Amino acid sequence: MNIYVQMASFNRIETEQLVLRPFSMSDDKDMFAYACQADNLVYVFPAHKDIAETRLAIATMFMKAPLGKWAIENKADQKMIGTLTFVKLDEKQRTVEIGYVLNQDYWGKGLMTEAVRTLTDISLTAFGLNYVDIVVDSENLGSIRVAEKAGFQIADSYKALSPYTKVLRNFRRYRKGKHE
Repeated sequence: MNIYVQMASFNRIETEQLVLRPFSMSDDKDMFAYACQADNLVYVFPAHKDIAETRLAIATMFMKAPLGKWAIENKADQKMIGTLTFVKLDEKQRTVEIGYVLNQDYWGKGLMTEAVRTLTDISLTAFGLNYVDIVVDSENLGSIRVAEKAGFQIADSYKALSPYTKVLRNFRRYRKGKHE
């Protein structure tokens, strides 16, 4: 089956503590709560200056082409607390790189690990992908822990092109029985 049809079938995913779901413009206040904090976004994107910038990001980055992009909602308080996205999808090789952001107020609770592990499991089974990558700045220790706890292993490291990033680590998780 086509991967886009599969992604459309999994546009809403529930875990024990989270709902991975499509974005809505009503997520603007929850997203702005973390998108305006530079220390929450050191490895991701510049902090948003105002809610209008957040609304523009929701519309253009997440709602314009919604497949492969999930808002992370915490079931306990029903707040949108982060994003989980397919950054690079290679249909021919059947691989994907995922990226994520989590509101700093929710760090250290295992929520991102739960989201990443769930989406990776679905990607390797239901979507039939051969492997999933997570590319992490070598200084982003929280993201490295998420990748490791979600079952990823270091595949390689390389010097980044950005003057702000020294070394990137590529973490990879394969479909069972599928190794290059």
